[in-house]
Amino acid sequence: MDPLGTNKIMAAVLGAALVFMAIRTIPEFLMHHDVPDVPAYQVGPLEVVETGGNEDLPFPQLAWVDAMDAERGAKVFKKCKSCHNVEAGGAHSTGPNLYSVVGRQSGGASGFAYSGAMSGAGYSWGYEELDGFLKKPSEYMPGTKMNFVGLKKPADRAAVIEYLRVAAANPVSRPEPAAAPLTEEAETATVEVDGGVEIEEPTLDGLGTDDAPAENSED
Repeated sequence: MDPLGTNKIMAAVLGAALVFMAIRTIPEFLMHHDVPDVPAYQVGPLEVVETGGNEDLPFPQLAWVDAMDAERGAKVFKKCKSCHNVEAGGAHSTGPNLYSVVGRQSGGASGFAYSGAMSGAGYSWGYEELDGFLKKPSEYMPGTKMNFVGLKKPADRAAVIEYLRVAAANPVSRPEPAAAPLTEEAETATVEVDGGVEIEEPTLDGLGTDDAPAENSED
C-alpha cells in the first residue's frame, strides 16, 4: 500500500475516534447539572452523631429516658467493676458499693472513706447528678478521689444509671421526660389569633347594666 493510502486510513480512524468522543461529550455538556456539596441522602449504614447545643434544655429529655436500658448498662458497667459492685450487702472496694445508690445521699455509704469533696457535696444522687458525675467526675466534683475519665455518650450514662436504679430492694421510679421550653415564637402563637389580634375574655366589669347576669331569686 502506498504511503498516501496509509495516511487516509489513519485519518479515517482518527476522525471516527473524534466523532465518538464528541457523541459522548456533547450530551453531558448539554445536560450538565450541579452536584451539591452535601448529598440529600446517604447510601449505606448511617452514623449517629451526637450534636451539642442541648445544654439549655431541661433534664432529662425524651431521648435520654428512652436510652435507659439496664441490659446495656450492665455491659457498660464492666468499665467500673474494678472499683465498684452493685451487690446487696457487697463489700466496698477501691470505690463504694453502689447498691441502692440512686436516691442515696452523696457520701452516704457506711464504712467507706470518702473524699472531702464527696462527703461535703450535700445532695442526693438523683438522675441529673449521676449523669453529670458520670460524664466527667473530676470536672463535676473537683477534689473527688474517683479517677475515671467518664462516659462521653449520654446513652451510655442513661443505661448505666438504669442498671444502678434497678439494683435496689425498692427501686425509685423512672424519671419522666422534661418538656422542652417554648420558644418565643411559640409563646406568642399561644396568645394570638387571626390577624395577630389577642382576644380577651369578657369580664363582668365590661358588661352593661342590661347584660349583667340575673341573681338567683331562690337564694
